[in-house]
Amino acid sequence: MVGIKIKEIRERNKLTREYVAIQMEMSLSQYSKIETENVDLKLSKLDKLVKIIGAKKSELFSGRT
Repeated sequence: MVGIKIKEIRERNKLTREYVAIQMEMSLSQYSKIETENVDLKLSKLDKLVKIIGAKKSELFSGRT
């Protein structure tokens, strides 16, 4: 669920996967795994990611975006 929320918020804010991957200092492949929930995301990476996509952590765990 969190990966789907991240993708929804990223798209809502008109950010590309490529842009976010660069800002996260990871490959596009690594970032794609976050959105498809094929990787465990460390809290430190989550903190950085929510800042980049302009979200709040609470948005990722609530029923709305």
